[in-house]
Amino acid sequence: MERKIVGIVSGKGGVGKTSLTASLASLAQKDIKTQVIVMDCDVDAPNLAIILPALDEAKIKKEDTFATRKAKFIEDQCVNCKKCIDDHFCEFNALNWDNQNSIPIIDFLKCEGCGACRVLCPEHAFEINTVKSGEIISYKSKIGFPLIYGKTRLGSTSSGKLVSDVKEYVNNSKDIDNSNLILIDGPPGIGCPVIATISNLDYVITISEPTPSGLHDLIRVIEVIQHFGIPFGLIINKSDLKSPFTEEFQKFISDTGYIKLGEIPFDLSIPQAMSYAESVVEFAPDSKASIVIKKIFENLKKILWE
Repeated sequence: MERKIVGIVSGKGGVGKTSLTASLASLAQKDIKTQVIVMDCDVDAPNLAIILPALDEAKIKKEDTFATRKAKFIEDQCVNCKKCIDDHFCEFNALNWDNQNSIPIIDFLKCEGCGACRVLCPEHAFEINTVKSGEIISYKSKIGFPLIYGKTRLGSTSSGKLVSDVKEYVNNSKDIDNSNLILIDGPPGIGCPVIATISNLDYVITISEPTPSGLHDLIRVIEVIQHFGIPFGLIINKSDLKSPFTEEFQKFISDTGYIKLGEIPFDLSIPQAMSYAESVVEFAPDSKASIVIKKIFENLKKILWE
């Protein structure tokens, strides 16, 4: 079968995106027709690895990425004039003054690497360097498929670039030739990491809950997906919530005519599975949620390959 790349996004965090990805990955691994690779592109807060741990922790691979730029102070060039502070070189307030040593101190977390200090300092006592921005972590999961994810370093400003680096890492991996399905757990929101995640995908799954904030953020992420012209389908999580907004949410879907891949009912098996760090289809394969997710997986296969 032709290789397909599928991303799962939500617009809003906390609506079941990672749980769904883990379950679909588990089902794909058991399906004799699919060879799956799983990625976590929620690089600012990756947690898919919690549900899908490594088979052998000793074989976990880590690769540093360098995409963030930060200022560096060159003390030998400094004449202690304090112009960098008095003239407010840094609009991000990343420069502070060390009164004891009469030199500036750079706050790593606040520095945006803009280069203003380097340009404005008459003594050229600052330079801008590329620093470690995160890691790409890869291993074989206990279930049997490769899992690759990115983890942004605290204070880095290039999470979108890290997503692209993770995707490039997978494209160059030895596992890619044997795979026909790549599942990506995407980040929430509509920012750079989301755009980097969904670019060049074959299909996007959007998941949301039938709440006002869920619908609001779902509409926003659908706008991003449509901008790239990528086909997509909707999944409603906690579809049987007793809420006055549920009917309005369902009306939105029927009025737009968007493809609905399935509706996952409220099921305590899902949080229970999470507490045991398992996907719900592994933890409770006969639960209401698992039965629906299995149908969603079959629907997805038909869309991708039939």
